[in-house]
Order: sequence, then C-alpha cells, then structure tokens
Amino acid sequence: MATDMENRSFADEEFALIRRNMDIFYRATDVNVLLVDELGNSCYQTREQEMYCCRINELTGERTPCNSAHLYAGKQSQELGEAYIFFCPAGLVHFTVALTIGGVFRGAIVAGPIQMDTPDPYVIENVVKVFHLPVGEKQFLQSKYAEIPVIPPDRTRYISELLYILAKDIAYEERDLFRKQRDFYQGQRILNENIQAHKEAAAGKQTYPIHLEKQLEEKIRIGDAVGARAILNELLGYIFFKHQGNQQTVTSMIVELVVVMSRAAVDGGASYEEVFRLNGGAYEAAFRAESTEALCNWLVEQLDRFIRLAFPIKTRNTEQINVIMKAVAYINENYHRELNLEEVASHVNLSPSYFSRFFGKETGMNFAQYLNLVRVEASKRHLLEGEASLSEIAVRMGFSDQSYYSKVFKKFEKISPGKYRKMHQA
Repeated sequence: MATDMENRSFADEEFALIRRNMDIFYRATDVNVLLVDELGNSCYQTREQEMYCCRINELTGERTPCNSAHLYAGKQSQELGEAYIFFCPAGLVHFTVALTIGGVFRGAIVAGPIQMDTPDPYVIENVVKVFHLPVGEKQFLQSKYAEIPVIPPDRTRYISELLYILAKDIAYEERDLFRKQRDFYQGQRILNENIQAHKEAAAGKQTYPIHLEKQLEEKIRIGDAVGARAILNELLGYIFFKHQGNQQTVTSMIVELVVVMSRAAVDGGASYEEVFRLNGGAYEAAFRAESTEALCNWLVEQLDRFIRLAFPIKTRNTEQINVIMKAVAYINENYHRELNLEEVASHVNLSPSYFSRFFGKETGMNFAQYLNLVRVEASKRHLLEGEASLSEIAVRMGFSDQSYYSKVFKKFEKISPGKYRKMHQA
C-alpha cells in the first residue's frame, strides 16, 4: 500500500511523474521504493515501511541516521552518474539513484531494503550494540530481519539499472546539443521571415529601427536571452535586406551592434575590463567570417556572452542555466500583469520553495527583486517614448499603484521616474 508523506519540494505535475515511475518499478520488482527530497526528507514510498525498520526507528527516535544516509547515497549517485548500492545503518542493502531535473539535484529515489545473501545473525548483534538498544529486543528484530527479501547480487545489479533508467526518464529537459541545433534552425527561420517582412514593406520609406536597439539594450541589462535573440533577429533581418550583396557594410553594421551590446552590458553591471577583454579580437573575427550564417552565429555567441556579463549566473551547469533562462523568459513575457512566484515555479517544473532558493542563489536576487527590475526597465521606454502619466505607466507595468512604482523605480535608478523622464527628454 502506497504511503503519501508531506511534499513541499516537487510541483504537482512533477510529483505525479515521479510517483508513476516509482510505482512501475515497485510492481515490476516487488522492492519498496522511497522518494526523498534534496534535504533527505521522505516524500513518498510505494508501500509501508518494513517492520524491522519501523521498530528500529521507534527505539532510536531522532538518533536514526536514515535521512542523512539516503541523502549521502543520492549525492554519491549524482557524482558517479549511476545507481549507488549501499548498506544502511541498520545493516540492510539499498540502491539509490539521484533525481536530477533540469541539471539540479532535487533528491533521490531509494529502493530497498533487501538482502543479497542469507541473513547474517551478527547483523542484529551489531545493530543492538551501535544503537544501544535493549537486549530484550534482539529476538523480535531477528525475526523481522529474516523477513527482508533476499535478492541475489546479479539480479540486484539489473534491478538497480532499471531504477536508474526510470529515474532518468524523469529528467526530461532537452540536452544541450539538441537545444543548440534547435536554436540555430529556429533563428535562421525567424531571420528569413524578418527579411521577407522588410521586403514587403519596402514600398514605403524605411529607416533604421533604432527603437529595436533600445529594446535590445533593455533585454541585455535584465538577462532576457530569449527576448534579446528575437530582437536581434529583427535587426539582422533589416540589415541583411537593406544592404544585401554588400558584405562590407553588413559586417560594419554588425560590429556597431556589438558596440551597442557592450554598452548595455556595462549599464547592466558588467565591468569595463570584462567587456574590453570580451571585445578583444572580436572585430577582426567578424570581418573574417566566411558566410552570413557564420556571421550570425558569431553575433549570437557574442550576445550570449554579454548577457552573462550583465546578468551573471553562478552555476556552470548548462541545464541549470536553461532553467534560469526559462524562468527569466516567462517573467519577461508576463511582467505586465499580476505574476507570482508559484506561477513561475510551476512553469519551470519546480516547487515554489525550491525555485525561490535556487533562483536567489544563482542570480543573486530574489524573485520579487528581479520582477521589479524587469518592470522598471520596461517602464523607461514608456517614460521616454510617450505622453502617458506615471499612474498609467505604473498600471501597464503591473505595479499596484503609482506610489509603489515610484518607490521601486527610485530604488533601482536613484532618481524618481518623473525626474528620469525630464532629464532624458532634455
């Protein structure tokens, strides 16, 4: 009979998938399975705990190191990249697979207990001695210990491999190579669509879309890689159409875009030294590009580097970075309405509490701070490009009222939105 425990670490959809795979494993092997979170806390198991384990837990209370043993085994599995077989403190065999979702260690799936050989009578002697249990408990523990199923070592190996396969099925995030291929072809498709759009608009007067440069700078400052790439594709569509056949001019304009991106990175907090180092030799590389595709790829790589300087993420794990970028993109698409932590966490398949810790640790700011940053940056365009009142802009940006908007704006920019408008319009 499955046993539900308190789950605070996994989103509902994610938890349902984990439970499904655990139940499949249990029905196929008749070996009990336990889910623990990143702190070692139990979240779910496929049947009730063995009486042997229950009695030891009752007798030892908080002295039972089961949680720490499960967590340690999960970390070992993550480090080794395979199932980790271990003896628990009560002398029984378990095998564990790290549960990694989006490149982030989220806990472990622990199968067992089992024995791989004939029950050893000295195990109970040792358990009673180590945990200082009453000698009178020996007979009961011995009888329950004998009920633990015995599975030969060769079959245990196959069972542990099955557990590994089912656990990895949960890590459904796209792999880095596939993501890069997808982004390349999607970028080329969007670029072609933008060129076609400029062709269709060529009958009228066309001027360089300077407003897109401003939006590109904004996206770099707030680390929105998805939004920045979309805007960059629009700019490239204009450049390639307007100056088709003139490779020298195209390359020169792309180099100018690098200057724009450099300035945005510095405005976003990157140091001049880092930007200068990144730009070293970059212009020569642009002029050495042998094709339009090579030039586009080079520029997108430069864009990604500038974004990482302006919006640094501590982890170097590609899948973890993808989780952050997915959350950032969602926030940037929905900042103008009421948006909360729970909704964004659900979008990236993380529990709210875990997402909050993960996002804060990796970006250096919490969810509310980043949401306010996005809203303030977006509001700057409205302050400079239109006649909307501060109260209208506040509502458009998702702020509850003008007073709160002004307070948040001043916190980021050190001046009020009204003074910012006057200063830049002048």
